[in-house]
Amino acid sequence: MGIIIKQTIKGSIWSYLGVLIGFITTTYFYTEYLTPEIVGLFGLLVAISNITSGLASLGMNGVAGRLFPYFRSNSNDHNGFLFLNTGIQLIGFTLFLIFYFIFKENIVENNISKSPLFAEFVYLIIPLTIFTVIFNLLDTYYKLLYNAVLGTFLQEFLQRVFIFFTLVLYILKFLSLEQLIVAYAVAICFKGVLLLTYLFYKGKINLHPNLKFINGKLRREIIDVALFSFIGGLGSMIVFSIDKLVVNQLLDLSNTGVYTIAFYFGTLVIIPSRPLLKISSTLIAEAFAKDDVEEVKNIYYKSCINQFILGGFLFLGIWTNIDNILSILGDDYIQSKWVIFFVGIGYLFDMLTGANGLVISLSKYYRKNFMFIAILVLLVVGLLYNLIPLWGIIGAAIAIAIALFLNNLMRYFFLLRKYKMQPFNYKFLIVTAFYLGLYLLLSFIPQQELIIDILVRGTLICLFSALFLFFVPVSEDIVIIKKSLLRKLGM
Repeated sequence: MGIIIKQTIKGSIWSYLGVLIGFITTTYFYTEYLTPEIVGLFGLLVAISNITSGLASLGMNGVAGRLFPYFRSNSNDHNGFLFLNTGIQLIGFTLFLIFYFIFKENIVENNISKSPLFAEFVYLIIPLTIFTVIFNLLDTYYKLLYNAVLGTFLQEFLQRVFIFFTLVLYILKFLSLEQLIVAYAVAICFKGVLLLTYLFYKGKINLHPNLKFINGKLRREIIDVALFSFIGGLGSMIVFSIDKLVVNQLLDLSNTGVYTIAFYFGTLVIIPSRPLLKISSTLIAEAFAKDDVEEVKNIYYKSCINQFILGGFLFLGIWTNIDNILSILGDDYIQSKWVIFFVGIGYLFDMLTGANGLVISLSKYYRKNFMFIAILVLLVVGLLYNLIPLWGIIGAAIAIAIALFLNNLMRYFFLLRKYKMQPFNYKFLIVTAFYLGLYLLLSFIPQQELIIDILVRGTLICLFSALFLFFVPVSEDIVIIKKSLLRKLGM
């Protein structure tokens, strides 16, 4: 089995275990013991720290993804790449701190009436930013050393375990509300601490400078890639994190909380793509460094079909159980139904189009990402400010879905024109027909008692999907897994 499928399977196991814990946390603890304002505060802090940490990276994570193959040298500490990366991102974090203290009072004044909780705990953005910077830096570095599983374990599983037990302590009255909010921030930060500690223990933290290795040509390329990665990354963060900020600005923290819960369910569709794309990025960069475009095409195609199969399976499971989900969430979250639908559809299309963004950003056309992102930023900001006043949080979800659709459509046509990469074939139609047919079949099943209904629908989806994938060879990787299992069973 190839490195992509092996690490995808391992990463997906941790991701799904994390989803299980996150489901309990989100559907029970959040809705039963926290107000929508508190949930909104959690979502807002994480969204802002994602933006600020991306800014503080100064485009170096993009440099790592594209140029690390030229630095790679196990015998020479990868020619001082980690020292260079860390030093530049430390400068970026220093700049963030300067801007934070300059604009802190304005942030507090603008939120004191509509979102007083955010104004009170705005200082948590500092630790959330620094430890998100550390985690992203080291996770990117370690995946370049062909280990994409550890970061997935820490972010998708262990972080959710910490949050789970933090909430348990609050429910048992061991923590006050103020302590809960701080503890939540600590739980988010801790993955950065753990990854740093682990890599230091394993001897992977080698901060030995080797500036002589960076000649004039490589220096210019680093600056060029960093600049366009920074601008493109800024646009991506605005597109995919600004929704909660705008919901909070145009509505309030309570609506932000409802949107955050609904957004969680919508994004369950994309969970399998995270471990797959992490390891795929390393292999795509290596293939481009060797000028092996055929290998890039192969990875691109496999990412599309495998992600579509997994994404379709998860979206079907969510949407056929939407009434059960709303019943669990309660009356405060009744308007989240169509938020879940539109966010889920948007991310399903993102899954369908596979690793297109990685292929462009790691190719010689990486500057084109700026053009795509600039169009997207204008589009999504415009849509958010026009659709939220009309349809509230549903308008925000529609804006994100349109942004995802257009973003991936532009990338698809670009790769088709530049590299003649066309990953879609009749197998995608077969998968689509199967999921639509299964949805229609399940729609005839009358609604049962909550737990029974979830079990019945979930069992049927898993059973029919397993039979379909076992007998219909729509994915080469799934065929390989099937043959491996049959050999182990002696069949």
